[in-house]
Amino acid sequence: MARLEQTRFARNYITCLQKGDMAAAKSLLHLWTRTYFSTLPSSPCRGELTNPDLWGCLAQYASLSGDRTPVDDFWRQLDGVCPRTSTPTAIPLLGVPILNRPDLLLRLLDSLDHPVETLAIVDNSIASGLRDSAALGRLLAQLEREPPAGIGQVRVARPFSNQGVASSWNAILTAFPEAPFALLVNNDVVFAPGVLARLIERVDPSRPQFLPLLPSPQEFSAFAITPAVWDRVGLFDANFHPAYCEDIDYAERLRASDSVEWITPDDLQSLQLRANPTTSATIASDPRLEACNRTTFLLNSLWLHSRRRLEHPHRGTWMRRWLSQWMLEPAPPPTADPVGPVGSGRP
Repeated sequence: MARLEQTRFARNYITCLQKGDMAAAKSLLHLWTRTYFSTLPSSPCRGELTNPDLWGCLAQYASLSGDRTPVDDFWRQLDGVCPRTSTPTAIPLLGVPILNRPDLLLRLLDSLDHPVETLAIVDNSIASGLRDSAALGRLLAQLEREPPAGIGQVRVARPFSNQGVASSWNAILTAFPEAPFALLVNNDVVFAPGVLARLIERVDPSRPQFLPLLPSPQEFSAFAITPAVWDRVGLFDANFHPAYCEDIDYAERLRASDSVEWITPDDLQSLQLRANPTTSATIASDPRLEACNRTTFLLNSLWLHSRRRLEHPHRGTWMRRWLSQWMLEPAPPPTADPVGPVGSGRP
């Protein structure tokens, strides 16, 4: 939108306010909004979409008049914009929430056979009382300092306590909104040879696509998701804490959206299934985690089957989070550091 035209709209809007003619101001804002969207290129960049003058006038009008119609019209039209995207040659964002088992993370990294631009890890082990927390912390610090071959950068988020799977996925997605797509993976998953290169060929970052690399019921153990998906469907429900049922909820929301493309790559899923014959290695490795999970899984199931889950805002958020904490008795110190040298991975 030309700067001169922008200035003219803003000046005329101020004139309407000075005259106290709110009807004219509203009409002008509708025209300004239509002009703004009609003059955008088919795939605008962030700079082309940025229009603080229009945004400020829309917000001011709603505040002064109590009429939110022009604001709602703006958001509705923005939903139809497809921003400019790039076609990656590497995995743009590999996201991994982790609670324990640094050895499994090393195994995952050793299975990478395609370049990764950013490896984003959410360390949920802090204050967990798990015996391998210290070893995991040392490993993550080393990875940050010296990313394995083929990985551009390693970024680690360290929340105060276990934020759970849904919150961790949300943290990864929202921290890197510029990524053409994200590949979110459990730390106990490995990649079969050639899967990552073929995954890039299947994903179109300009479209709302969800692509699970494992078949049901493991679809959310490793999946690619484009920004257009969570733009339409929203983020994961962090009321599922710390794990389980968040995938069922999100799958329900994905399938309820006509615009989301759920892609099932049977060939890639077959390869991944053979490479990952077991599931839930993280929780199964510690009887205390299994005991905690038996309780919180049932609490999450209650949330899944409640009408309240579909309401906004969600009442009872504090109570659910308070009840779902995994409180572990202190573990005895390990006799030896279970983590060896960091694997180099494959470029």
